[in-house]
Amino acid sequence: MADNANEDKTVDGAGGAEFDKGFTESKATGKMTIAGLTALVGVLAIYLLRLDGVVGLTIDDAWYVLLAKALATGQGYTLVNSPTPGILPLYPPGFPFLLSIFYRIWPNFPDNVWLLKSVSMAAMMGAGALAYRYFIRTRALPASLALLIAVATALCPPLVFLATSTVMSECVFAFILTATVAGAERGALASREGDKKAILYVIASAALASYAFLTRSIAIALIGAVFLYYLKERMARAALIFGVAVALFAGPWVVYSRLHAPTPSQAQEQGGHIIQPYDRQFWQRVASVTTSDPITAAEIPSRVWNNILEITGKDALRVFATPLYEALRDPYQEAQRALTKGMTDKTEDTLILSFVLSVFLIVGFIAAARERITCAEIAVPMLLGITVLWPWETIRFVAPLAPFLIFYFVMGFRAAHSLIRRLIGPASPEGVSWIAPAVIAALVIVVNLYGHLNYISKKINDGLDRPQWLQTFDDFEAMMKWVNQNVPKNETVVTLNPPLVNLYTGNKTVAWERPAEKWDLWKHLGVRRLVWFAAYYMPAEAEQRNYTQVYRARNQFGFQVLDLGPAESRVPWGAAATRNSTGN
Repeated sequence: MADNANEDKTVDGAGGAEFDKGFTESKATGKMTIAGLTALVGVLAIYLLRLDGVVGLTIDDAWYVLLAKALATGQGYTLVNSPTPGILPLYPPGFPFLLSIFYRIWPNFPDNVWLLKSVSMAAMMGAGALAYRYFIRTRALPASLALLIAVATALCPPLVFLATSTVMSECVFAFILTATVAGAERGALASREGDKKAILYVIASAALASYAFLTRSIAIALIGAVFLYYLKERMARAALIFGVAVALFAGPWVVYSRLHAPTPSQAQEQGGHIIQPYDRQFWQRVASVTTSDPITAAEIPSRVWNNILEITGKDALRVFATPLYEALRDPYQEAQRALTKGMTDKTEDTLILSFVLSVFLIVGFIAAARERITCAEIAVPMLLGITVLWPWETIRFVAPLAPFLIFYFVMGFRAAHSLIRRLIGPASPEGVSWIAPAVIAALVIVVNLYGHLNYISKKINDGLDRPQWLQTFDDFEAMMKWVNQNVPKNETVVTLNPPLVNLYTGNKTVAWERPAEKWDLWKHLGVRRLVWFAAYYMPAEAEQRNYTQVYRARNQFGFQVLDLGPAESRVPWGAAATRNSTGN
């Protein structure tokens, strides 16, 4: 009896301990759920407060919206702004197709811009949630640290700007990128455990990687990374299935786009980068700038070096602490410099602080890779490898990597903290090593949150301190109102931003480039007005002074509309006597 009593007490004690453990875990889970929901509400509030009606100033997002409209209205994936119908763009269709679903819901442009932007906003909420789950499951981070990294990702200022002040694809790409990496890990784990569903996870990762490629072509590196990761994990069968699935998912677009590429006459008519193949853009000094000088293979190392300088000397600070970056550099001036002077020398505007942060980023990457090489440790270098080869501003390619870059960044401080502890004292408990990364992740959130609140304050203020981006768009809309009232709808317009002018006016549009070469073509197309504007100051060409200015905005960016004259009596480009007139 005594033995039985003791046995009962032992069982009761074990049961009590189990109950206490379960209760403690339940409490911790509940706290994290509350913390996660609070973070979601706070992040969403920032997005909603930053949300504006700006669209198309980057030109690329105007093309996305125009292509979404074409799909939504049954005109197919074509450049509906062009005088000649049926011209296929060389942009992949993934993001415009997604936007077209929401365009169908509310086809009234520009009133539907907020709905189109909700796609990117939702993608960023999803990217944060995926990052949280990924870092807990794959990297075994404490839930609190994973949540901090997820919040820092969702609040990354370059991505928040792209989601709320443009209709660009970077935010959706960041979500699909994170989902692809997480899906590849799930497929590898299922294969290692002999799960019969492993094949489904592999196919799912192929579908995600393919859609990433159909969203942004740089994802070719992501496809290669997942394939190599499966091989590294000794999953040759999975790698083969993944490759075949990607070919089936993405291959049809590759074949179709090659077979229906714009003809030389179509490319000549529309102009601009929307009809330029990537292999041609690669050899331009500045990609997408059609008048940019071509480079030779001997200049590629210089381009790579300059892009590395931009990533480490600028982009790192822009991702981790945007307010500090903007306090040291004017983003508008730098963007203008890149467009007007090219991107061949980036040494003069780099920042020492950004280089310092990059050191921690690199150290954290090495530390993470030493613990375990996951799919991310293959994908991130491969994506950056293409980035340093491409002749364009690197932040557009770096920002979608934010979940992983922030993780490596805080892991760099963890490695430094552990080293210092070993040097100055006895070994610390295991839990202490997470203090440094948690503090750094929290600092990233606080610094960037300050930047968001400062921007929101300026946005609400209608005075001179209002963000320049919003003032520029106000000037653009005023100009479009004038064009709508004064330019006949059957007239083709030449402009620096063909898709946006078409969206706002309905006029057919072509791109302004090489006017002397295209002068006769523009006469044939019925072009009479030049609508000149850009997000940043673009100096007018000297010959433009020889034509009648019929509209000019009262801003420093030189927004204007020129009347080139009737086609039958138009003076050839560059051969006219100066005859200025006052603008409206």
